[in-house]
Amino acid sequence: MADFERHKGIPILFNYIAEYETGGKFDNNEFINYFENVMAHLRTVQDRNNLEIVKNADEMLLAEIDKVPFNSPKGGSDIRYFSAHILATAFPILIPMAAQYQNAYRYCFKLRQNKADIDFLELELSSYLLDRDLLKRNDDLRYYFLSKIAEIQNLAHDPNILEEPEYQNLDKLETLPPSRLFLALRRRNLKTEASILIQNKQLPEHKLSEYRVFSKMAEANPVHRDILLKMGYLNPKTSLIGRLKQGLITIFQFIMGLFRAPRYIWFVLNKSRGNLVFFLTCFLAAILIVMAFAKLMKQYRHKLYNELNRSIEEIRR
Repeated sequence: MADFERHKGIPILFNYIAEYETGGKFDNNEFINYFENVMAHLRTVQDRNNLEIVKNADEMLLAEIDKVPFNSPKGGSDIRYFSAHILATAFPILIPMAAQYQNAYRYCFKLRQNKADIDFLELELSSYLLDRDLLKRNDDLRYYFLSKIAEIQNLAHDPNILEEPEYQNLDKLETLPPSRLFLALRRRNLKTEASILIQNKQLPEHKLSEYRVFSKMAEANPVHRDILLKMGYLNPKTSLIGRLKQGLITIFQFIMGLFRAPRYIWFVLNKSRGNLVFFLTCFLAAILIVMAFAKLMKQYRHKLYNELNRSIEEIRR
């Protein structure tokens, strides 16, 4: 969109959101394009350093935000809620020279539970983003919003909790709320690839990966898993244990399928003694494999548990 048309970006974005709220079509790429046009317009306003243009942009944003009241992202207004708060919070960061024209920011500020920007972004707005039932489970849009919040915080030079000395040990890292942790991770991830951060043994990312904190979070929550995968802190490949589990599930399903057709099994077994021997051998082998696998998994978990305890003790020393 050309510079002279970007001032139309704000109403276009919110009209698109209104269509979504009334059951209209929604396309991630189209929405992101509209959102980025608004961000580009705000940057252009800053570059021109013209207070009249700033005033118009602020009034337009406030008018669109004020059209449909909202207090939370629930009740079908989730995209409006996130869009309004992110843009309103970004406004004074992108255009800091016009404090008198921040009415959209002040309007949204009154709706917050956390009044400090950093707490609002990390503990309130991002916390809502991690709610799986919001955004119609649109994980790509969820990740986009999280990335925009991280980008805004980087522009504002907000302190990153992962860079504070007291949060360099595992015990403290595990006390962080997921919303604050993911936002801090994404902020660093915007500057440096996750694979590089994980390789550095001095960094929190390495400790969180090495001691399976990421893995545990992913196993406990599908939203956490998706975000960690998108950031690059999880390996999407299935582990050997995972493949073994899948193989055993397949064998079990096959055996159960046989038992669902008892007449056919009885017919086959009565055909010859060889069939009976073969079937019993396979059945016993399957049982032995399952028992051996269960024992192996128990030993494996016990080994991991001991290693984790030793590692934690070493860190605490």
